[in-house]
Amino acid sequence: MPPRHRRDGMLRFSSQAHPGGPHPTAPGNPIPGRMRRRYSGMLKFVRSAAAAALSLVLVLGLSACADIDGNGDAKVLKMALEIAPNALTTQMAQQAADQIKEETNGSVVVEIYPSGQLGSQRDFIESMILGTIEIGYVSASSVENFEPEFVLYDIPFTVFGPEHAETLWNSDISLEVQQRFLEEQGIRTLGMIDCGPRNIYTTEEVHSSGDFSKLTMRVADVAGLINLFDALGANPTVTSFNEIYTAMQTGVVNGFEIGLESVLSNNLQEVVDYCVETCHTYTIDCFLMSEKAYQRLTPEEQEIVTRAFAQASADQRRMFNENLVGYKEELAAAGVETIQLSDEEMDKLNEMAQPAIEKSISGIFDPSIVDEIRAMG
Repeated sequence: MPPRHRRDGMLRFSSQAHPGGPHPTAPGNPIPGRMRRRYSGMLKFVRSAAAAALSLVLVLGLSACADIDGNGDAKVLKMALEIAPNALTTQMAQQAADQIKEETNGSVVVEIYPSGQLGSQRDFIESMILGTIEIGYVSASSVENFEPEFVLYDIPFTVFGPEHAETLWNSDISLEVQQRFLEEQGIRTLGMIDCGPRNIYTTEEVHSSGDFSKLTMRVADVAGLINLFDALGANPTVTSFNEIYTAMQTGVVNGFEIGLESVLSNNLQEVVDYCVETCHTYTIDCFLMSEKAYQRLTPEEQEIVTRAFAQASADQRRMFNENLVGYKEELAAAGVETIQLSDEEMDKLNEMAQPAIEKSISGIFDPSIVDEIRAMG
């Protein structure tokens, strides 16, 4: 198969999955809206610089504490997550950490910091680039701020189930995007996490596309999400993940969109009345690792770390989909009513979203990529 290359600033796309060969970032391979306008460039710079400085102070302090606590000469890898300690993915991260410590005889220790202790997902990525945080769990959409081609995993109304998502993740174009992220930003992917379809959780009853005008939606600081809900007629409002509960309680927002397991593990079912099944995107998250940290490991340690997180990712995907029915039952038991929009209304939403879709991939991918991804399912 001839190699693909960029033309006119865009990627030529093939939907063929990776044919069983090694992942390009496997051990041993060479490193080859409206609300958005509220933020001025200077404010963004100040916020980013302050967050990076705070993160650096925290992680340096934590590194010092690690030695005091008896890890001695062990290579300590700090892993940052925004989600709660009881979340499935946090548990899988701990599984990987335990496996790594055992198989390296304690020469590599992964320390887990959940609940945003080390900042936001944007902070995690910035710190992994600097090498001050070694491993992070982030959404693919958060990576778009650093590697725009990660929009591949986040185009609205293109991925419709777990097998579809995994096929996309393992496709040739996906592996090329991950390889470029490694080369350009110094961060390698360790595994895909499946968090299911993203729906809307709100205190407002929504039965039609016209009802979206009633929604002040909390969204992550991701251009694609801001553009999407702007196009759907809602008022997108950037708020950090850990502030969703308070923002809903105080009426700063009246809705948000995330995966179901994240709703339950953070008790967000307590502040909503409705789940509107829009399935506007399918949540593909990932374990990432700083290449600076990776290269400090021996080849044997690299293989153990890579294998442990690959296994943890596979176990998470299996367990998440086994638990999905139970998650829905738990949501209903909490008194949250699920609203299914009609096919006609879903078609309207898809049509309304087209300008946002076109804007999100403009200059990055050829427009044909939308149909190519849909065809993978």
